[in-house]
Amino acid sequence: MTEKSPLFEIAQVSHDFELPQGNIRVLEDLNFQAFEGEFIVIVGPSGAGKSTLLRMINGLLLPSRGRVLYRGNEQLEINLESAMVFQNFALLPWLTVSQNVEIGLEARAGVFSSKIAHSARKKKTEYFINKVGLSGYEEAYPRELSGGMKQRVGLARALAVEPEVLLMDEPFSSLDVLTSINLRNELLDIWADRDFPVNTVVMVTHMIDEAIEMADRILVMSARPGKIVGDIKVDLPRPREKKDPAFIEMVDRVFSLLS
Repeated sequence: MTEKSPLFEIAQVSHDFELPQGNIRVLEDLNFQAFEGEFIVIVGPSGAGKSTLLRMINGLLLPSRGRVLYRGNEQLEINLESAMVFQNFALLPWLTVSQNVEIGLEARAGVFSSKIAHSARKKKTEYFINKVGLSGYEEAYPRELSGGMKQRVGLARALAVEPEVLLMDEPFSSLDVLTSINLRNELLDIWADRDFPVNTVVMVTHMIDEAIEMADRILVMSARPGKIVGDIKVDLPRPREKKDPAFIEMVDRVFSLLS
């Protein structure tokens, strides 16, 4: 049987931030592979470099040392096969919901020689707005939306470019509990739906319960400089019940690596 090739690989990656008072090492000697179809959640204390790592996978940052490989090729610029959902929504306040979702498609049209036609962009925009449950809000502005609705716009914008990898930086941390639960369930449904091109997700969180609920694999990072101190497979059946002894045992296992 042929060994499966990784979708992307972090190979001996370290990263320093240059500050006036000197360099600060935020990541040190990270090594892991990610495979197509995985739902990976990265957990660790504040300042562990989780968001920095996510931006390297996206290509927004290059490592100070080591390499990021995508489908075997070194990644030296933004990876157009990935899309990011940010913690703070990152919506443009002067654009409507439709325009915020479509802006990613417009950017891609400027990158590829076979440009995405305006009518095709509109059709995709409408489709993904509907998929995240925002039909009827196409002409609303961000100031008119709740936090949960804003994050749905961010998710629709990321999905609309049909990335192979969806990257999410603490996407539920600023939402109320009920909205967070609903969005987590909807994200799992999207990930499991093979009609969507996105079947690989990498998400950052600081909440152990959320990581175990969502992931089929958890990467545990240490305090700065961030190192991977655990790579845990989560094979609990879905939907996962937090009162399940196996779930509680997994929480204790992750917590022990963080403490």
